[in-house]
Amino acid sequence: MARRAIAVVVLLVLAAAGYVLWRGWQSDEREIRAALTALADQFNASTTDGLGTVARAAQLGSYFSDDVIVDLGPGTAPIERRDTLIGMAARLQPRTSAFRVALDDVSVEMADGNQDADVTLTVSFIRRSITTGEQSVDAREFALAMKKSDGRWRIARATAVDTLR
Repeated sequence: MARRAIAVVVLLVLAAAGYVLWRGWQSDEREIRAALTALADQFNASTTDGLGTVARAAQLGSYFSDDVIVDLGPGTAPIERRDTLIGMAARLQPRTSAFRVALDDVSVEMADGNQDADVTLTVSFIRRSITTGEQSVDAREFALAMKKSDGRWRIARATAVDTLR
């Protein structure tokens, strides 16, 4: 359950990260990368007060479409709708604050009309032990379907990709 929640929050962070890059560059691909970077940055910026966690969850949710579907793979039910993601992010803030997210291998493929894009990336969840200082890393690959609405790129679908181990 904790991994599932962390994956959801990481996806939110990815979308925020993309927004920051969009501010610097105007191409759609750069806008997408910027939104994902901003999402990651937003995820990594923690808050501990009650209202701050709710506001942060709403900010993370803004990187997803209203009808988003997050599929974390076999053994889990898909998470549907932005409101569900926001609720999960708000409740899981104390658990996710121990993690830092990094995005690697981001690949963007634009669809016809530049209103849709397919994105593949690797999301690394990094946790540092308070007692030993050691880090543990859990990396997952995701395929994202992104859509542009109201001038902003949002994640419409996120699917965990099962890789060979």
